[in-house]
Amino acid sequence: MDRRSKILVVDDDPLVLEALNQTFMDDYEVMAVASGNEAIAIISSDHTIETIVLDIKMAQLDGLKTASRLKEINPDIPIIFHTGYPGDYSEDEIEKGHQPFDYVGKNERPARLRRAVRNAVNFYRLKAGYTDLAKLAREEFGMVGKSRAMLDVYRTIEKIGPTDNKVMILGPTGSGKELVARAIHRRSQRARKQLAIFNCNHKAPDLVESELFGHLKGSFTGAVADRIGMFEYADGGTVFLDEIGDLDITTQAKILRVLETGEMQRIGSPEIIRVDVRLICATHHILPQRIIERRFREDLYYRLKGVTIALPPLRERREDIPDLIDFFARRYCMKLGCALKIFEPAARDYLIEYDWPGNVRQLLDTVQSLIDLSPSYYVTRKEVANYLVLSDSPAEGDGTFAQQIRDFKRTLILKSLDRNKKNISAAARELSLDPSNLRKIIRDLKITLG
Repeated sequence: MDRRSKILVVDDDPLVLEALNQTFMDDYEVMAVASGNEAIAIISSDHTIETIVLDIKMAQLDGLKTASRLKEINPDIPIIFHTGYPGDYSEDEIEKGHQPFDYVGKNERPARLRRAVRNAVNFYRLKAGYTDLAKLAREEFGMVGKSRAMLDVYRTIEKIGPTDNKVMILGPTGSGKELVARAIHRRSQRARKQLAIFNCNHKAPDLVESELFGHLKGSFTGAVADRIGMFEYADGGTVFLDEIGDLDITTQAKILRVLETGEMQRIGSPEIIRVDVRLICATHHILPQRIIERRFREDLYYRLKGVTIALPPLRERREDIPDLIDFFARRYCMKLGCALKIFEPAARDYLIEYDWPGNVRQLLDTVQSLIDLSPSYYVTRKEVANYLVLSDSPAEGDGTFAQQIRDFKRTLILKSLDRNKKNISAAARELSLDPSNLRKIIRDLKITLG
């Protein structure tokens, strides 16, 4: 760690407070206070504290009420309840005070508490690191989203970017596979060299082979000049093959040769050319199924597999839609040199509800088209509905009844959070829920607030 983590210990017994300080002082910067009110004052002003060890049974303001106040100030900070009276409070009472990260009795061994604090600090730092990753992904790669799935993607990019690992990017059309490939290249040791991008989808085998490996003049009809291919062009850099599952078997064999030996030949030339490239591939196909159908080589599949990054469809990360709308609108209006156009709350709700079969690419096209078409600087729900050629009601969902109910609850909460700028207390008032219950639902539905 670059700096020692700071923790706050809260207990109204001075002997316990001193014991806690002695327990943690070698590993952490410890702040010790004797009351809930002092803890609230510190958390309000000091944003570097990463974990709180909190006694439950205290005079004046008890631990449960203190925890509730602390979570209103910083909902992400882990709280460990530390008590000598574990039977005095039911699970429901503890839940009302906001579910703790952990619950440790004062009669348990110190090692148990040390382990709980270590886990809590690591959890908090990891979450903070995810936030930094989301900001980095937006600023450097144009990738927007704070959902758990996208944060995992960013973390994988940071891990494997500097390596020379081959990468397979899986995901539906329009989910952003090319953006991931560009991000990996920029994070790699090959970033100063070329990134060659080629889409293998719906192209004649001869054209694909020529594009990838090059050709000599006169080697086939239409070859009016010598041409280098993608692999030669990107020597020392990266080749990204999108929709590799659509490649013909003959071309697959030639790619396998490049991977195994680093050798290739232009069409019409006996000369062997050596190249050094990192290969990144993407597909929406299930390649093991295409192997069974004898449409994809099994040996090539295992040479390509390397690290796999799976991009979810947009409908599975609806919490990212509000941020995507704002990002696309701001960027497009800046490009046009016009004032920012605003999507009214009902219009944003409609966009959150929609199932987006074309994924992020379709949302981008929709936002840009609505900005072009809207006569005012306020895009309405009616304009969105007319453009998408849908009724005002959300599209019917797939799956079981329970899954559809879960999706409905998730969408309802996401819309309310968006309208209330992610303020949980305000969203809870709008939805007529207790804030602590709403927080529990958010956790259960795996909604990432960012």
